[in-house]
Amino acid sequence: MRELVAIGQPESLTLEYKEKYTPKVPFSVAAMANSYGGLILVGVTERSVDDRIIGVPEDAIVQIVNGCHQTLEPPWEPEIIPVPLPETDGRMILVIRVDPAKASRPLLVQGAAPIRLQGRNAVADRAGLARLINEAAPHAVTAGLRLPPADLPMDNQRKPSADFLVRTGMFVPVDASATWRPLSERGVQAFADALNNSPLHIDLFHWCASIGDGGMNPFHRSGFNRARKVRLLWQGGPAGAPAFPLEAVARIDLPDAYGTPVSHLQLSLQVVARFQHAFGRTVPLSVARLHGLIDALTATLVDDKVTEALAALAGVDPLVLPQPLGLDFLSSTDMPDLLAGNGLTLVPDAGTSRGANLLADPGIDQHDPAERGALIDSWLQQISLDAGLLGMEKVLERLHGTSPDPQARRPRRTDAL
Repeated sequence: MRELVAIGQPESLTLEYKEKYTPKVPFSVAAMANSYGGLILVGVTERSVDDRIIGVPEDAIVQIVNGCHQTLEPPWEPEIIPVPLPETDGRMILVIRVDPAKASRPLLVQGAAPIRLQGRNAVADRAGLARLINEAAPHAVTAGLRLPPADLPMDNQRKPSADFLVRTGMFVPVDASATWRPLSERGVQAFADALNNSPLHIDLFHWCASIGDGGMNPFHRSGFNRARKVRLLWQGGPAGAPAFPLEAVARIDLPDAYGTPVSHLQLSLQVVARFQHAFGRTVPLSVARLHGLIDALTATLVDDKVTEALAALAGVDPLVLPQPLGLDFLSSTDMPDLLAGNGLTLVPDAGTSRGANLLADPGIDQHDPAERGALIDSWLQQISLDAGLLGMEKVLERLHGTSPDPQARRPRRTDAL
């Protein structure tokens, strides 16, 4: 907790500090519940002092609970997490976590609906109150959203023009003030610049280097772009090839608003491999390379610079951005052919697959490399088993250096593409 406070994050849409309990705490609870949710740290001062952690006595929990039940209409109690301060005499920090999906929106205080603005509270006007009454909570809406089905690119003969595709994405809540305006040029360029310094850019750059010297076009506008739709393209591969063997595409879609504000913009980020078209042959895909690619994709959408640029386009605080929803993985050939050479065993007559739609465990923190890696391991195991392949667990153990086999070694990135 001291490390979190030491960062000096200012108050925002989703973060507020309170030195002690006051009648303003229930008002802030209602404001966050009626907006995007957030955290209220009770026992931390906003003042610029050497030690901002003050702490509160344990009975402040009862004050918060009673205050919320007596002040909020209808009565509602947020989650309260006490964090003891060992160096004090029983004092603690109280972390009030406000989840708008669990609140009975709108929450009223004396007949008014508080809302959260950037670093302060306000009261919703008549139109805002009507939206609160008619709309579902932001988290509940997001839970029901799905990206449109992923499709492999096709050539003029309607045949797949790519070896495989990997895609992830998410829905970003949009502030009401941003729903009526176009996606700004500077904002889109800032997002492209962030992508060009992201884990995905680095991974694709190294992948290109491993298949030969060549050119690279970083993320730039290309294809169908409009005031509320953005397509950013990344290309790389050996010079002189008939096609770029590696492409990445980021898409932002802010639905047109006809009379009512838009609640979310849609973001997708995908990588397309075209080795067959670039080299005239299919290149086997190593599990190490696939794991690294998926990790780079998901890490990019939780990267600080990327989320800051995306949040600016949506007019919201970066803290309200969700994690990637899941992963789409499509192949133009059967999975056993695509993953040949990885030591996997095909189950006789088990059938096969050419794709998978995988959901992310919402309980996993994708910002954490270890938790993100465990999520990717589970995705790869599901892809393998659905294709009738056994042995992925052992392959992953060797990849992470956790195999009990003393002869097993961690595969190098140059073992296979």
